[in-house]
Amino acid sequence: MARHNDLMTALLDTRRALEEQTTALGERVDASRREITDAVATQVSDLHADNRETRNRVNNAAASLSEINKSLPSLRQDIADLAGTVDTLRTAVSELFAHLPGSPIAGPVPASSDGQASSQSPHEAGGADTGPDGATDAGSAVMTASAPAAAEAGAPEDAEQRRTAAEEVAATLAEAGGDPTDAALEPTSSASERDSNSVRDSLARHDNVLDSAATVGTVHLVCHRDLWDFVQEHATDISHFRAPASPCEEGQDRLRIVLSGRSVIGVLIAMRETQTKNAKYGEDDGTWALSGAVYRRLAHDLATTSRSDTEPLTVVFDDGINEGTELPS
Repeated sequence: MARHNDLMTALLDTRRALEEQTTALGERVDASRREITDAVATQVSDLHADNRETRNRVNNAAASLSEINKSLPSLRQDIADLAGTVDTLRTAVSELFAHLPGSPIAGPVPASSDGQASSQSPHEAGGADTGPDGATDAGSAVMTASAPAAAEAGAPEDAEQRRTAAEEVAATLAEAGGDPTDAALEPTSSASERDSNSVRDSLARHDNVLDSAATVGTVHLVCHRDLWDFVQEHATDISHFRAPASPCEEGQDRLRIVLSGRSVIGVLIAMRETQTKNAKYGEDDGTWALSGAVYRRLAHDLATTSRSDTEPLTVVFDDGINEGTELPS
């Protein structure tokens, strides 16, 4: 009996020890689970923050790139206008210097009011010294006789001759009723004025087209899928453009796309910028032709749309042959 009691006591002690160890093991497992959960949550939160920061950086970079792309056409246009102005000024200065003696590009100098011809340059003093009527030119004879002395006199006398010749040219132009400075700068001012008027007219027409597009609810665009890919490629960066969900198949590789008025504004802006960027510098004639065709067709159909109609505007890019047209043999 005593032996049985000892066995029961040993079993109870063993059970109590196992329970204590099991409890301690469970506590350690719970603590490990909490540590792992906290570590995973912290890492996931850090990853989310890094992902958000990366996305913000990408969006900022895309916005900056879009602003740069928008400013490039205007910068190129300004550079082209500046180059044209510099060329015009260079031509005007060359024409002014052409009337001065000693210039390699000097042309015939107008005769003075007393009937005598103007003096030749020192470089031409040894040449022909007779006027158009065969008579001896007194001024040329004087220049020929004084050529050695002029060479010894140097720069002061040459400068005096240049001033004298310039005064004679100015007097001749004044007698004709013009000012030499105004005559030289007139082509520059008139060309700049024409360019400025052309730019203003183009911007005014573009503003009118955008106003027409702003009042349109929806526009159905029917075109080949390649043309639609071209439009999407160049209009994606425009903030007003919203790509439609799914274009409808029209057959023969044609698509029907439903655009809002705001998206049409984005397409118009993109096509005008693309044509302006490619037209004057010859980067891509095909891009220039496609963007111009899309812009002109949209602008024409928007301008001829009636406000009283309930049917949405449909712009079709599918120029074909009429049924009554005979094909060339």
